[in-house]
Amino acid sequence: MLGLSLAGVIVVSLVAMLDVASSYECELRSFTRGHWLRAAAVPVLGPLLWVVYGRPRAVRAPAGPGAYLLENTATDDNPAYLAYLERLIAARRHQAQE
Repeated sequence: MLGLSLAGVIVVSLVAMLDVASSYECELRSFTRGHWLRAAAVPVLGPLLWVVYGRPRAVRAPAGPGAYLLENTATDDNPAYLAYLERLIAARRHQAQE
């Protein structure tokens, strides 16, 4: 039983460290990536702190343009698609500033 719980703690720490490593540096909430990697290595407490205080918040992307607007034009010439990209970039910037 002790071996199973130890394996669980190790797996949770490794998953948290992989999550830290795959997150964008600019989206981390509290510390830098190096600090979070070290914190996630601390059993139980590190992954818990990562989930509560460090993990990037989920950002909902704005609704995409309708398919009918994208049928016959190239994406770099389509004003609906370019407006969608502007909204997406603005949402990302707003989320990064929080």
